[in-house]
Amino acid sequence: MADIAIQAAWNEPVQAGQHFKNVLAPWCKSMWAAGQRLHVEVRLHEDAKTDRQRRYYHGVVLKCIAQQARGADGQAFPLPVWKEYFRAEYLGHKTVTTKNPMTGKKIRRRVRVSTEDLGVKGYSQLIDRVSAFAATELGVTFPASFDQWERMQVDPDTGEILGGVQG
Repeated sequence: MADIAIQAAWNEPVQAGQHFKNVLAPWCKSMWAAGQRLHVEVRLHEDAKTDRQRRYYHGVVLKCIAQQARGADGQAFPLPVWKEYFRAEYLGHKTVTTKNPMTGKKIRRRVRVSTEDLGVKGYSQLIDRVSAFAATELGVTFPASFDQWERMQVDPDTGEILGGVQG
């Protein structure tokens, strides 16, 4: 079977139109002819960087913290515990007002801020703050900075470092 996904980055409408006509439409037709169903997602190009940042944050930063850091009582904690700790510490909560559909009354509640709400700059700041805290307060060392990591062979799903620097 052909590739199971197709990706592109467009800088202007003419380029996007040509790509749709010459690449995307034929690929979709071939997938439908093969009996496949498709899911289409279009988003701002900036998000591609955020995806890489997310993989670095989970595959390197949080993984190293979970492996090396210890809590106040000397106990080790898994990655999800550290992730939630840093999310609460550095992102916090926001207050959201909604309307109860049954009573019509306004309801205010605190909702945690998610890393999914962060753009490139916000995610970069989170990575920097968590990395700095982990290094200075927890004694964690990291095998690569984000810039170094981007040039390394990494698992495309998890962000874990697989090999050395790529050409």
